[in-house]
Amino acid sequence: MAHWIAGRIADGTLDPATGTHIIQTDIDYALDYPEELQSLVSCHFLLDEWEENWGVSVEELNKEAVEAAKQFLSKRPAAGTGS
Repeated sequence: MAHWIAGRIADGTLDPATGTHIIQTDIDYALDYPEELQSLVSCHFLLDEWEENWGVSVEELNKEAVEAAKQFLSKRPAAGTGS
């Protein structure tokens, strides 16, 4: 599920704020807070708490979430390995 959500964030079919929210609220806890998800979870908190006076745009935070999703996906084991 985490890979599917991250894939949708990465390809632009899911809003980064929505996707990272789903990962943080539904997946992170269920998987006992894996280290692999922490950059996406961090993006969720930044997007969720963003304020205009931070000196960084919400668009930039969205880009960071997309990059975090791509990084997460790049670490996914290839199908069929280890069998």
